[in-house]
Amino acid sequence: MSMRKPVGFLVASSVLFLLACGGGEAPKTETTTPAAPPAEAGAAPAAGAATGTASIKGKISFEGTAPAPEKVKVTADPKCAAMHPNGLEKSPIQVKDGGLANVFIYVKSGISGSYPAPTTAVTLDQTGCNYSPHIVALQAGQTLTIRNSDDTLHNIHPRPTVNTEFNIGQPRRGMESSRTFEKPEVWITVGCDVHPWMRSYIAVVPHPFFAVSGEDGSFEIKGLPAGDYEIEAVHEKLDRQTQKITVKDGEAATLNLTFKG
Repeated sequence: MSMRKPVGFLVASSVLFLLACGGGEAPKTETTTPAAPPAEAGAAPAAGAATGTASIKGKISFEGTAPAPEKVKVTADPKCAAMHPNGLEKSPIQVKDGGLANVFIYVKSGISGSYPAPTTAVTLDQTGCNYSPHIVALQAGQTLTIRNSDDTLHNIHPRPTVNTEFNIGQPRRGMESSRTFEKPEVWITVGCDVHPWMRSYIAVVPHPFFAVSGEDGSFEIKGLPAGDYEIEAVHEKLDRQTQKITVKDGEAATLNLTFKG
């Protein structure tokens, strides 16, 4: 007697049973891959965009008395508390030798032509129960990689008014997500709904001519075509300033601005 029919019946029955129990789909494993290093503010645009040989450099200064850092309690999350046993200090106005850090400087008007978004991603990390960097600057259409480097739940919740709002939870260390902002928008507040002290800011512009001031307030915007421009500087607490400037090919123009407290 042939056994082919019973064997075939058993195989078919097993397949149907597995499918009914969800066994027809292979288990999914989540993998994370290291992201590229964050792109530098004012990085060169993608190939084909019109650039020049002029630049703008200077210093953003602060006049007045900077407020003392605010100490934030992080005991609500034991893992954050373990990283900051003495609490976490927050200082929106950071001054060093008279220079003001974390000011976003960009060409507000005067740029002509289109500049394709760079293919290199910009990274916003969640590390030490804080966002890093504090100011995220990128071009419209450029990829933003969001990473969780902490062994605790974080989420990133930007609140744009022009672009699409999103809220991403990342419960495990090493998780990464990618998003893009398709429209220029200065300024977007970013918060963490889990840890209310976490704040960052995103600035999206249509070209690569921007920078973020360093600890000493210095900045530089490179690769500008010769022309007349309006420059805007934005700070999270001290509002914004604008100033017009003319740059020539091969020359470095100087622009210094002062915010008052």
